[in-house]
Amino acid sequence: MDHDYMFLCGVMWCRFGQPEAGEELLRAVTSMDPDMRALAWAMLASGALRLKELERSVHADSRKNLGER
Repeated sequence: MDHDYMFLCGVMWCRFGQPEAGEELLRAVTSMDPDMRALAWAMLASGALRLKELERSVHADSRKNLGER
């Protein structure tokens, strides 16, 4: 695995939630290369934070649509 490829997978995972990119990141967390593992974990964590933000915005929008505050 290449560091540049893993970074691009991280971008695709964090920005677009592409499942295949997330799977590649999961494979990289078992890499023998400690830098690759660290990069994969960082990108997975960043993607998880992005997912939580999206979930919050979806819930807020749905409450707005229902007239709740």
